[in-house]
Order: sequence, then structure tokens, then C-alpha cells
Amino acid sequence: MSFLFKSRAAEPPAMTLEGILGPNSRLDEAEAIAITRPDALAVSADGALLISSGSSVWSADRWGDMPSPWIVLDHPVTALAVSPGGLVAVGLENGEVRIHNRQGQSLLWAAPATADAGCACDCLFLSEDEIAVVRNGYTCANEALAMAPWDAARTGSVTAQTRDGATRVISRNLSCPMGICRDESGGLIVTELDTTRAIDTSGRVLRGGFPAYLGRLRKTPQGYLLACLSRRDPLIEFLRTEHGFVDEMKATIDPRHWISPRASPEFSHDFPIELGATRLFGEIKPWAPSFSYGLLITLDETLMPTGSLQSRANGRRHAISDAVIWNGDVIAVSQASGEILNLGPLT
Repeated sequence: MSFLFKSRAAEPPAMTLEGILGPNSRLDEAEAIAITRPDALAVSADGALLISSGSSVWSADRWGDMPSPWIVLDHPVTALAVSPGGLVAVGLENGEVRIHNRQGQSLLWAAPATADAGCACDCLFLSEDEIAVVRNGYTCANEALAMAPWDAARTGSVTAQTRDGATRVISRNLSCPMGICRDESGGLIVTELDTTRAIDTSGRVLRGGFPAYLGRLRKTPQGYLLACLSRRDPLIEFLRTEHGFVDEMKATIDPRHWISPRASPEFSHDFPIELGATRLFGEIKPWAPSFSYGLLITLDETLMPTGSLQSRANGRRHAISDAVIWNGDVIAVSQASGEILNLGPLT
């Protein structure tokens, strides 16, 4: 009996969307620019906002200006990073990372894809000649959202790849890693989607129990911005203990209809529990059951939440995949609505 209590105590309790994380509509109230298939953001050395859009990257000098093409590639762009010296890394869905000069005109070097490691979902320059690449084992974020909560395999990794082609493993056997960031002392923090935790590269848990399925983590002067792809759903968390049910679901049902977090608030009666959202006068209530959600969490230097910006069940700005500070404002990506959001100054 004492063993059972010890095992449960080792797992941090899930944070709830209450108190300092209490529900709000700040994402739905924000100014926005429509972008086709947005995913990643970065701020270039000359202060421009770089935005991934499908297989291309766009650039904007000021909020309100129409973004202009920066580079077009042959695979969907799944990650962006800028070095202190101004190099721009572009991660691709096929797992490759290409490093360009600050104008995007010259390909300086490339970090090749590694076998069966999945897309390059985030990256971070370790120096001007070395880059750390996060690969989660899935082909895209939507596949990761649908499958990672039910996948026992730990195929994610963080590798460092250099200009001269050398590769070293920083961390392996990760559970769907999605983001990488430096901490206050220069160490590396990695976010895992389905375990809802932030870890260091040794696997030590720095902060767990987040109320969401995690995307990328970005440093700010006050702490961090944590982009969340969906809120942590109580039904999903319960069913993860029901192995027989999950095995039958995976064997007999199309993955599109699995009980899983989703990026889009798209409504359909054949999606699980959707009728619970519309049973009163056909209207989706903010507190309705929903497998998609919009959530961006602000954290302090210890990764403790200090606030949130949300788009609830009746909103449309769900699946926040990235966020950065640009010209003093918080800029975030809503994959569900296909928009870049200006959330104003960080408070």
C-alpha cells in the first residue's frame, strides 16, 4: 500500500484553469493578421518578425504591415530560430534544418534529417556553427496531438548538428518533445507534449503538471512564454489508465476520431463528446467539453505560471504553437484560426 501512495505522490497534480490561470478571452480579443498555415515565429537580427506559412517564410517590419515573402522551400516549415550573429535556421517537416544568412538569400549549411526521428519541431543555436534540433518522432504537430497521448514509445530526441556535419545526441528517448529554450543560467529546457512537463536534457523534471499539451517555450525578460496546443482534458487523462479501451480504440477507429486533443475547434457530430458542447439551444458554451483550446501561459524564472491568455471552447483561436516578444508586444500563432495575434505588452 505504501508503494502505491509513493508512486502517486511522485506524479505532480495537474494544474487547473483557475486562480491565476483563470479563464478569460484575451486571445479572442487580440488584433490579428491572417496567415496561411502558420506554425513558427522568430525575430531576425534586424528586428523583423519571421513567420512560417506552409512551405514558406514571411517577414514583417511593423505590426499592421502586410508580411512579404522571405524564402520559399520545398517542404512545410516547422521551426524557426535566429542566432546571435543573425543566421536563420529553418526546420522542415522532413526533419532537415537549413541555415541561411539573414537575408534568406544564401544557404550556408544544413543539418540533415535523422532516420525515423520525425519533423524538426524546434531548434536553437548553440553557437554560430552548431544547432540543437528537437525532433518528436511524428510527421507534424497534428499527428503528434492525435497519437502521442496513446503512444508508449519514446522516440523523441534532441541532437546537436554542426556546420562541418558532426552530430551528437544531447537527449534521447523523450516523450514527444516540442520545444527547446535556454534557462537563466544558459542550460537547456525541453517541453514534452503529452507528459505536460518541462525537463532538462538529463530528463530531470523542472516543472510538471501543466494544464495543457505543450508546444514551444520562449524566453522573455520576465521569464518564459509557454505555447499550448490544447488544454489538458480530464477524459483523456482518465482513459490513459484504461488500457483495454485504448487498445480497442486504436485497433478499430480511424485516428481522426480518436479521443485525443485536436488543433481545430471544427464542429462535427461524429467527433467524440461534441454533442455535449451544443445540447443547449445549439450554442457552444465557453465551459463546454472541447478537445481543442487556445492557451498561452506566462511563466516566471522558475517556470511557475504567472498568468494566461485563452480562447475557450466557444472561441476559434485555438492551438497556440508559438509566441515571441516583438517590438515590446507578445505575438502568438493560432494554428486553428490561421492567424498571428498581437496580444500587447507583456504584463
